Amino acid sequence: MRFALLIVTVATLVWNAAVSAQTTDREVYIYRGAPIAQSGISVGSWGSGQALESSDSTRVLTGSRSIKITTQGLYAGARIDFAQPVALFSDGIDPSRYVIFVFYFEDVQTIDPAAQNPVYSYEVEPYTIPKVSTVRFVFVGEDGKQVEVEEPTNPLDPETNWCTVAVPLAKFRSVAQEVSEFKLKRLLIFTDIPNTFYLGEIKLVTDKSPIKVDALPSQVVVVYDEVILQAKADGGVASLTYSWDFDASNGIQEEATGPIGRYVYTKGGDYTVTLTVKDADGIKQPVSVTTTISVNE
Repeated sequence: MRFALLIVTVATLVWNAAVSAQTTDREVYIYRGAPIAQSGISVGSWGSGQALESSDSTRVLTGSRSIKITTQGLYAGARIDFAQPVALFSDGIDPSRYVIFVFYFEDVQTIDPAAQNPVYSYEVEPYTIPKVSTVRFVFVGEDGKQVEVEEPTNPLDPETNWCTVAVPLAKFRSVAQEVSEFKLKRLLIFTDIPNTFYLGEIKLVTDKSPIKVDALPSQVVVVYDEVILQAKADGGVASLTYSWDFDASNGIQEEATGPIGRYVYTKGGDYTVTLTVKDADGIKQPVSVTTTISVNE
């Protein structure tokens, strides 16, 4: 096995702040696209994966560099080592703290909800998602303790085309039962499918914002025509899941998932549609909204 080992930098001031960080609301940058000459970390391979520094300006979020990552699935990918361990938490876990990763994925797909049925696609908009659906992280502490976390990817930011994936520190509860602090010594990154992508930024942030969901429009349709509804929600940095029920009269149940709800009514009448938006990590309280679909015979 051949390991590619390169040095990636973070300014000394940023590292000192990160290493000494206590429970706080402020942002702490762990990686921010600095060049490798001023090394604070090193990157390399894990298994048949790879991590290299990139100076491609089209793949840089901040600074002048990014980390190019190649994965071969959920167990072969990138290794990032920290010469000076980074304190992710001390004095216990603050459940509102998150480790934020910002990625650039080249393999993406655009979802256009109205492409097949423009007639009943009220107020829906296309959006772009990575073909990678899951990122797996392994956080290795200075004391050897490990925390493994899998998080879903999110739609790309339409202005920057970068994808944010947030890992809540609440996922560290298993080690927090044994220790009061976690100093990150090594980080491993994998994806559910083989892929090459770029890491532009890692930071610690606080997010106490609740989930907010926009009202759904009511619709008037004809039987056997497909109704298409699009969820528009804000969960702060949290990844969200979407569950649709298209007829509240027979009990609320999950009849569709994802930000787009599609359904065909075979009988006329007025139907209550319920959308429930949840935090994928179960930290924030779920929110439900309803609307009425009037179906004509």
